[in-house]
Amino acid sequence: MSYLKLEDISYLSLAGFTLNPEERTVLESSLLLKQSEEKLDHVSLWGKILGIQRDYYIAQATNNENVFARKYFYSVDLINWLQLPEVAPKDVQALSKVQTRFTGDPAFEYQVAFSEGTEEGAEGAGINEEKRLAVTIALISYEVEIVPRAAYVRDMTRQIQPNPAFKGAPKGEVGQLTSYLHFREGFDINKKTLMDRAHAFDESVDVFESIADDQPKGVWSVQTEGTGSLAIVRNHLWPGYTFFHSPDGPKWGSVYYGSGQRNSSLGFML
Repeated sequence: MSYLKLEDISYLSLAGFTLNPEERTVLESSLLLKQSEEKLDHVSLWGKILGIQRDYYIAQATNNENVFARKYFYSVDLINWLQLPEVAPKDVQALSKVQTRFTGDPAFEYQVAFSEGTEEGAEGAGINEEKRLAVTIALISYEVEIVPRAAYVRDMTRQIQPNPAFKGAPKGEVGQLTSYLHFREGFDINKKTLMDRAHAFDESVDVFESIADDQPKGVWSVQTEGTGSLAIVRNHLWPGYTFFHSPDGPKWGSVYYGSGQRNSSLGFML
């Protein structure tokens, strides 16, 4: 998975993301406390969604049994963390149409229209901002969360696992989009044609879709630093999502820092 260790924040300073010393100290303490209270395997910073009145800090909890199983928490003060609710398909469909800024008030209600056949009915209903926050995080995580190619493999039981032999992307390839894959379930190797498999496709490490195939072209950009010792990957569909990868270590991680608004005009801009 792609999460941000607080000790790696300096890698993202080139992309403009930083935490001041007070934020970092409070964050380290409160996340450790939340991890202990909830008996979680890992808790890390997912990002920050900017609101009009207040901002939302987002943390994600992961476990060692299933790399895709995650819980999300939010805080407006970096001390108290509340778990975000589960997201249903009808919520995604209704709330993905909301394009306004977040207010910073979890209780604020949006009037949204549901599809016919749902309990709420097509006339619309109120959904609070806490639910919208959960939907937005789910969409961003699914659509743009990435990992380096070969960082994960499929084991003998066909389960996705971290690759203990991964040494980082070759420095000559760290600035190429083909070195990065979406981190999400649902990749079906059988949909790859024989032509696809003949062109640098390795079934053992290509366990997710390559971001190089994403449309429209230009939705991703890569910036390399030094002699290929660091790559910064940005997504332009969800401005604010930034990923870094350093082959030295290797290290990688991502953060979202933005308004939580999808760039629906991207196709016209490229």
